[in-house]
Amino acid sequence: MTQQPLFWDPTSRDWTTEAGDGTVELPQVDGEFVFDGDALTEASRDLGRIVTRRPAAVLRPSNAEDVAKVVRFCHDHRIPVAPQGTGHMTQGQRLVEGGIAIDVTALNTVHECGPDKADVDGGVLWSDLVSALAGKGTRFSGGLTGYLPITVGGTLSAGGIGPGYRYGAQVDSVSRVQVVTGRGEVEWASETELPDLFDAVLGGIGQVGVITRAELKVAPLPATVRSWVLPYVEPAAAFRAMREVVARGQVDEIYCIIAPPGAVAPVPTFLVHLAHYDHGTGVPEGLLDGLDPQGPVQEEQLDYVAQVSKYSAVMDQWRTEDWDERHKPWFDVFLADEHIESFAAETFALMTEDDWSLPHGRGFVLVFPHRAGSFRRPRLRMPEQEPDGLIWLFDVLNASPIDPAPDFIEKMLERNKVWMDKVRSLGGKTYPIGGQRYGPDEWREHYGDTWDDVVRAKKLYDPARILTPGPGINAALP
Repeated sequence: MTQQPLFWDPTSRDWTTEAGDGTVELPQVDGEFVFDGDALTEASRDLGRIVTRRPAAVLRPSNAEDVAKVVRFCHDHRIPVAPQGTGHMTQGQRLVEGGIAIDVTALNTVHECGPDKADVDGGVLWSDLVSALAGKGTRFSGGLTGYLPITVGGTLSAGGIGPGYRYGAQVDSVSRVQVVTGRGEVEWASETELPDLFDAVLGGIGQVGVITRAELKVAPLPATVRSWVLPYVEPAAAFRAMREVVARGQVDEIYCIIAPPGAVAPVPTFLVHLAHYDHGTGVPEGLLDGLDPQGPVQEEQLDYVAQVSKYSAVMDQWRTEDWDERHKPWFDVFLADEHIESFAAETFALMTEDDWSLPHGRGFVLVFPHRAGSFRRPRLRMPEQEPDGLIWLFDVLNASPIDPAPDFIEKMLERNKVWMDKVRSLGGKTYPIGGQRYGPDEWREHYGDTWDDVVRAKKLYDPARILTPGPGINAALP
């Protein structure tokens, strides 16, 4: 069980439970190593249920020094190691075959919820942090993802995208991070302390370090949140309305759920969601004027926590049923404003029932507009766009039938490749949480003129190339 010894044999480069000549035991930690089947099974998969890679052991750390000891051990013996949160990626990004998985959710302390910042461990769930901050009359100043029971460290490693079009990604509202580098060193990084590490770890998908703690920017909690859902059956009208909303700057959230043909109308229906954070001054006059929705407008007023938790409740209900075990070949990309409408139209015209998650309906198709200048962290790659222009996140978050055809996964991954080739031809970028099989050429193209920075940071902070092998970036390195 948890106390079973495990030794590394440098000669055979394999694990053994028997001590012998030249074998090295795992380091002593304040937390625990777990070797039992259930823990290893959970650590061998993610939400996608597409890729399986089984680690040799799972570390449940008590502190950052536990993480440092284990990463240092892995560095010295060239053993792959990867941090794991709640597994909210879908192509094996967090997985590590035969190495050590670090269960970051064990680091779950909220150290401070002050008027200017939140100081939290990397394994704290956003759902818990949102409630803790609300109790102090504040909120995270950046946007929140639609599903909140995921870790702070996980979304900061990926980027973290929400409906707050003015805020950029979650990584753009971080003041400092504590990082265990691939050398096993505990460092604090910010725009003034090790700024190259700060740049490399935020949105860096675990390539240079494990985020064990973060200081986040906060803002005052609104008294209430008013929200509206505006339906459109004509794509041009929907995109025109969203651009107008962003240009006016009167709301705090905007995103669009695209309902499949037949759900609301015979054609895909664009359900544009708007939200205004009311701090006691009421709703701006004329907020919906000229937006010309093409159907009845739904309106709602909630407290802030209820507003940002709405879709977490929906997905948590799915998870009590059979959703977790469905294959989820998600497709997530960023496109410049000039290409979003044509790409969406071409893609929707090709989508099948499987792409729309029909008939079960346990999936989402989404678009999020963002001001291009709000994205400032270099590892989260964006299409070229003027700062005042728009960048759109386009998501097809589909899930398989509970009993899919044998070729479902391969068909979906090939679909993603075809769609991604089109995106790349338009100068778009993948948001690397979904089902993309990227090779060396794709990764070098993805990072573009920042590739030399990626290589430098990897050489400096993970010279043994042990961290987070799942995305396959190591194969692109010189």
